[in-house]
Amino acid sequence: MKKILFILISLFFIASLYAKTPEKTQLLPPSDSLALLETIKKNAIVFGDGDKEVHTFIDPLCSMSQLYLKFLFDKGDVMFKKYKIYLYLYELDGKHSEQTINTILSSEYKNTILRSVMLNKEDIILEDINDEAAESAHKIAEVAQKIGVFKRPYIMINGKVK
Repeated sequence: MKKILFILISLFFIASLYAKTPEKTQLLPPSDSLALLETIKKNAIVFGDGDKEVHTFIDPLCSMSQLYLKFLFDKGDVMFKKYKIYLYLYELDGKHSEQTINTILSSEYKNTILRSVMLNKEDIILEDINDEAAESAHKIAEVAQKIGVFKRPYIMINGKVK
């Protein structure tokens, strides 16, 4: 009986690994997403000065977001000439990154602090968070929810999820 139970549990576990999960999709058409992104551009941390815009929602404590940022900086010479990359800090459920996000957004040197936290994995927390940073984070979260951001990094080009 124990053998049968073990086999059934094993089969269930293996089946769950291969089960298709429903794909989440963008909630809004690209034109509406672009209009919303325009309202929060000033809240983004921007790298590059290229002609093409890339809008990305990231969580500074998310390992996939950290890999994305590492890729950008590893390919910086090419990426930052070709693209203007807008990074929006948006907390991923379970990462508890609100304080880190507010620290980065409160800093006078956002780009540097972002790199220190995400690439060097430094634990930087400011006690004095300014109201403007909290408001920025709130605006980004509102837009992210309207667009339907469901993962980090959430990369958008021409209003479409990539």
